[in-house]
Amino acid sequence: DWKIKSATVTQNRDNTYQISILFEYTDKPVALRSVTKESSVGLDYKSDGLYADSNGNVCNMPHYYRLSAELLAKQQRKLRHKTIGSNNYRKQQLKAAKISRHVANQRKDFLHKQSTAIAKQYACVCVEDLDMKAISNKGFGNGKATLDNGYGMFLNMLDYKLKASGGYLVKVDKWFPSSQICNHCGTIHTEMKDLLIHTIKCDCGYIADRDTNAALNIKKEWLRLLSA
Repeated sequence: DWKIKSATVTQNRDNTYQISILFEYTDKPVALRSVTKESSVGLDYKSDGLYADSNGNVCNMPHYYRLSAELLAKQQRKLRHKTIGSNNYRKQQLKAAKISRHVANQRKDFLHKQSTAIAKQYACVCVEDLDMKAISNKGFGNGKATLDNGYGMFLNMLDYKLKASGGYLVKVDKWFPSSQICNHCGTIHTEMKDLLIHTIKCDCGYIADRDTNAALNIKKEWLRLLSA
């Protein structure tokens, strides 16, 4: 019983086309899923691999832009030897645009698969409310990796997929020191502000990867707020 309301055709820079179709339908209520410690997972942003979760898993997302950067640079260099506005110039522009489009499609395909798998497995996903635009600035030294990951797009996908299945995407405050807190005893390690330190070592004997520890703390903080 869906009704087509409109259709928008878009031409991409590489001369491919796509059509977006808008439907109207009656929304059906979705049964909310039960949120427990077992049905929840914490995710910590990881510039080298997209995220690490509270179960010790790392996404290991391929850096598609970096994999194609050399080929893209080669095609863009050729533009300098073409006359702007000529047919050869436009043909060379098209070659470069096709590579960029392919990279974008690879990234989006990977993010869709990851977000779908998480939304099916968990009722609640806990993340930090990060400012990705600020993180991508040169001051952090990992701007290209941040933009190549598409973490903001990933969270948007997670959000609507979890809602459609009765789940939740929840965010803890970005100032919550997730990477500095020992998940075992709660001691705060200010030295973990240094992004070059990849392992947290506490006097209580707790040793863990900084991103895994942060993901555990994000999940723990959300469950604390939920119980409160």
